[in-house]
Amino acid sequence: MKRLLLPFTVPLLAAFSFAAQGQPQQASSDQTPTTIRSTAQEVLLDMVFRDKKGRTIRDVRPQEIHVLEDGVEQNLTSFRLVEGNTTKPAAPGTETASVDVDPMREIRLVTLVFEGLDVEEKRFFRQALEDILNTAPEQNLYFSILTVDQKLHVIQPFTADHAALLKSVDRSMMWSFVQYSNQSNEVKQSLQQTLSGDEPQLQSSPTGGASQSQVQSLVNWRMAKIQYDMLQAAESADREYNARATIDALLTLVRAQSQLPGRKVVLYFNPWLFISETVKEQYNNLISTANRSNVSFYTVDPKGLVTWSQGSAGRDWLNGATGEIRSEQKGGVGKVSTQEARATETAEEALRANPLLWLRDLAQQTGGTTIAETNDWKAPLRTVMEEVQTYYEASYAPHITLYDGKFRKISVRVDRPDVVAHTSSGYFALPQLKGGQQMYAYELPLLNSLNAASVPSDVAFQVAAERFNDHGPKVEYMVTLEAPLKEMTFAAQSDQKTSMIEAALLAILRNSKGEIVEKFSKDVGVQVALDKIDAYKEGHLVQTFRTELSPGTYTLEAALMDRNGKKIGVKKSTVTVPEPSNNLSMSDVVVVRRTDALKDNQILDAFYFPGGKVVPTLAHALKGGPGNILPFYFAVYPDHAVKDAPRLTMSFYKEGQYLGAAEAPLPEAQRDGRIPYIANLPADKFTPGAYEIHMGVTQGRSKVERMVVFQVE
Repeated sequence: MKRLLLPFTVPLLAAFSFAAQGQPQQASSDQTPTTIRSTAQEVLLDMVFRDKKGRTIRDVRPQEIHVLEDGVEQNLTSFRLVEGNTTKPAAPGTETASVDVDPMREIRLVTLVFEGLDVEEKRFFRQALEDILNTAPEQNLYFSILTVDQKLHVIQPFTADHAALLKSVDRSMMWSFVQYSNQSNEVKQSLQQTLSGDEPQLQSSPTGGASQSQVQSLVNWRMAKIQYDMLQAAESADREYNARATIDALLTLVRAQSQLPGRKVVLYFNPWLFISETVKEQYNNLISTANRSNVSFYTVDPKGLVTWSQGSAGRDWLNGATGEIRSEQKGGVGKVSTQEARATETAEEALRANPLLWLRDLAQQTGGTTIAETNDWKAPLRTVMEEVQTYYEASYAPHITLYDGKFRKISVRVDRPDVVAHTSSGYFALPQLKGGQQMYAYELPLLNSLNAASVPSDVAFQVAAERFNDHGPKVEYMVTLEAPLKEMTFAAQSDQKTSMIEAALLAILRNSKGEIVEKFSKDVGVQVALDKIDAYKEGHLVQTFRTELSPGTYTLEAALMDRNGKKIGVKKSTVTVPEPSNNLSMSDVVVVRRTDALKDNQILDAFYFPGGKVVPTLAHALKGGPGNILPFYFAVYPDHAVKDAPRLTMSFYKEGQYLGAAEAPLPEAQRDGRIPYIANLPADKFTPGAYEIHMGVTQGRSKVERMVVFQVE
């Protein structure tokens, strides 16, 4: 995407230029919700039973346990004791359904995640890892090490090599964000190399089964894939503030591991976990997703035994709030202080101020335990590893006929005194979509609005699907959703210094049968300083998603929710996907809002080019006049069987009248085979009115053309 100066054929166009480097100028939900019907999805539970002294019990019989969901007892389809490499009925004579053998089912995955550790706490983490490895066999037990530092980073991908794990931790103990990022990028490249071939297949041997080397190759490939996909997702996530960043990172990890069966445990080290009210919904979604993915969190406070109370800050806040509330109750007169006005809010935040509360809550709700307020961590870590290797597995088909998005509480009762079952706390009743995609709690109101008989339109926004690469088995599309921020409700925050937007968006693609084949969503929370709100309202919320579609006709449906304003808007349109082709082709032409500079970025989707990323706009009313530019973006996909270099022609029309044209060669194709291109046109050469630009590309005897229509104001 180099700078080009073109010899235009008419005086009107003489000053136009094309450049990749330039920065373009910025040009009611009270419906009765519908319910979604689906077939029941099996719920899989890992269970650990302990007595009143915390000792693990391994002789529980199926007839002794009762699993209840929202108070209704469930009929178990299986109940097994899993020990080491073996899975067996929980008691003699217990019948279980036969299942296909999946080698991943016998794998135990332990992911160690640390966040916010100081130097001393990192030493604790390193010693804890060594103690864990000393109690863990290397066979069938794989460890990985990650950190959350602005985003999710992989320090060591899954391995059973204990020496490699310790070496990775030793190297990373004094690292900063930049070094974590560099290491994670190296890991990603290694994972990408592992995935360069097809997924290994198990072949029967003359002795009656797949060889050990085949099984190991498959295991390695699948573990590499989930971590590579996890890193891809983490790179595309927005990070607004610490609590949301933590939840985003952990949710990315859980979603990646949901692809695999087997025992999945996350050992999470964080001395200061804090979940504010603003991210409560996202936190609950993390709990539900972990439970449906059968991922258990075991949380660790690396501060160890401290001499001060970790709840003291909360008590101070609570005492202050209580005093203000009492003052109100006395019926005082005169001005109400800020503290008095915020008393109830302060009291609520005080109850959340103890970090141990959240460590314990995360573990308890996902079937794990917490190690905290002790300097003797070896015994509890040994117990954790015992529970990783030996546990009970139960499954049942829930009694759900309507997926209404409500939380369904799971409880287990044991017909034995002083025995407690530790398992997941429940999940949101959400349908599973075609292809195994899962709905999330915040998405259901949006999906309900798409299915409502009366389409809500309380929030103004635009959505479109633009076609890009068609050189492959499917056709690449970029889905863009854009909303003016002045339409959103800014809610003042408790700090009296900021205001916040909270929004959620959902876009789906339905095939001709009405099935949801693709789903894209984003939960957005942005804090803005009060003195910058007016400027911020002049901007736009822009979110893009990439997908690949088979030929056919689809319906694009999108919903945007303004949580603070309790408003929803819905848009629907049709997308017709052509047949793929290896011939010369050209993408749709996109109007550019701006380009963001990115250093050494890898190609992630069609909007990326070397050194930057295009941020599109769906607005086609552009500002003219001196100092402004009209920016457009497209990509060319040459026919590699033709040796001739492609050339670009642009023809200009106003109100249907031909103005002139220009030609130029295109730059060399990128390593992915495409030629991304930005055209920055001086707006002062366009008087107000309606325009068309016909952009044509010729290669040999082939020619393709796309048109963009816009209004200059």
